[in-house]
Amino acid sequence: MAAERLAAPLGFALLTALVAARFGPLMRWDAAVSDAALRFARAHDGWRTAMSAITHTADTAVLLCLLLAAVLFTVLRRDWRGLAFVLGAAVTATVLRLTVLALVHRPRPPERLTATSGWAFPSGHTTSSAIAAGLLVVVLWPLLANRIARTALVALAAVWAALVGISRVALTAHWPTDVLGGWLLAGSVLAALGLFRRAAPPRT
Repeated sequence: MAAERLAAPLGFALLTALVAARFGPLMRWDAAVSDAALRFARAHDGWRTAMSAITHTADTAVLLCLLLAAVLFTVLRRDWRGLAFVLGAAVTATVLRLTVLALVHRPRPPERLTATSGWAFPSGHTTSSAIAAGLLVVVLWPLLANRIARTALVALAAVWAALVGISRVALTAHWPTDVLGGWLLAGSVLAALGLFRRAAPPRT
């Protein structure tokens, strides 16, 4: 179990080091995938439209609304551990992402099919949507009484977060490793805070 909990942070650390060093094979793979994604999107308008719609579900305004809803929900239920988890995950992921973003200062793909700004690694949309998906599962899990509903919740949250990451590559807003880095960063934060949540004394 300890090894599983360390997989995401170790993977993120290794990937960050390789990206920061501009490791040749990794950079060439990124470029090849990104070029193929650009050609495919230009040749298939429907795909590009669908990916654009998906990517906008993780825009800042949308995610801030989800965060506010999660905060209000935990406050109304007086779930202070849940509130700490929600705020802790959002703040920690944002601080870590912005720190790595500034340190690695990786440029985005040269030709982009959606509006972008800032450095590339790790992907903001990917990180934030994965964090949001995790928070939705944590907040809504106690309300669902049966296994089928809980499985559906986890599946829907995971598929949404995965599609947002895919859309960032499909629209050449990010390199593939930017997206992988976002998933690993989000997984690291959620796993670390999950340990603290489970270790905290129960509510009274």
